[in-house]
Amino acid sequence: MTEDELQKRQKEMTVAVILIAITVIIMLISAIFVFIRKGFTVTAILPFAFLPLAIINFMSLKKIKAELASRKK
Repeated sequence: MTEDELQKRQKEMTVAVILIAITVIIMLISAIFVFIRKGFTVTAILPFAFLPLAIINFMSLKKIKAELASRKK
């Protein structure tokens, strides 16, 4: 990939990571609320099911940043 493509990909991944993180946090808060009100339900598992997705995207973003940093030297 060219440097411009990597920078574009970095911006896209940054937005994706932020949105996924916000979604996981909202799901976690909702799961806690539902757990307190109704007990254990499937919604209590959802934040933990989506957490690997957030981690994988975050790791990809770190790799892109490292590649851009290595090209600037």
